Amino acid sequence: MKFLNEQGQEITLKRAENLPGYEVTLAEDTVIDSAVNNPFFKGINVLQLPKKLKGFRDNPELKTLLAPQKLNSGLKIILKEDECAIFEPAKDLSLNKRLILVDRIFGGNQVVQPMFINFGLKNIKMSSGTVIGTILIQKNNIEL
Repeated sequence: MKFLNEQGQEITLKRAENLPGYEVTLAEDTVIDSAVNNPFFKGINVLQLPKKLKGFRDNPELKTLLAPQKLNSGLKIILKEDECAIFEPAKDLSLNKRLILVDRIFGGNQVVQPMFINFGLKNIKMSSGTVIGTILIQKNNIEL
């Protein structure tokens, strides 16, 4: 296993403090929009709700309501054939920021871009270098 940056250069990651893995950080400033900031909810009042719900399934604004958002770590992982990488998000993201992880497992030669959905009431702003989770390397020891 080895880790590469966006330019394809091999890098070493800091070991995680609480798990047997490596820390993953953001490569760029990111904002994860809250579902309540969807344009569908702008200026809505209870009297307009029946009118707004017409064509509910065809509304383009609602189709993106709970769409996951990728976080760019700038990290590419190269694994051996019998390995996979498991991403475990930082507890702060789910407990305090109400972000829910959508994908957890990454294979070899993949860019690590975990996807999250914001179930909170506010947009979440994170700056570059923020620790977003830990990568755990799982080796397949099963013989067939």
